[in-house]
Amino acid sequence: MAMEINGLNSNQTNANKARGGQNVAAPKPGSAAEATANAKSGGDTVQISAQGQMLNRIQSQVGKEAPINREKVEALKSAIANGSYKPDAQAIAKRMIESDQLF
Repeated sequence: MAMEINGLNSNQTNANKARGGQNVAAPKPGSAAEATANAKSGGDTVQISAQGQMLNRIQSQVGKEAPINREKVEALKSAIANGSYKPDAQAIAKRMIESDQLF
């Protein structure tokens, strides 16, 4: 996956560095760096690892897989507001431990 960053290509970036007083070294002819620089001449590219792509897919699916039960949420809000909600501390602690053991 490749993407352009800030609309700059490598030539513009090198020109900006040179104007800013930074040394800009050209890649050695025939080197892998030169091939990479030539491939990037249309713009800077970023490659996202397989793990990064997987995390992106998971993040986009999280919101889709957990529908919100509005009726239950409203019932809990009103129970909390009027003081009738009594959470079961033992059940909460048990579920926290079970959840922690997954990792």
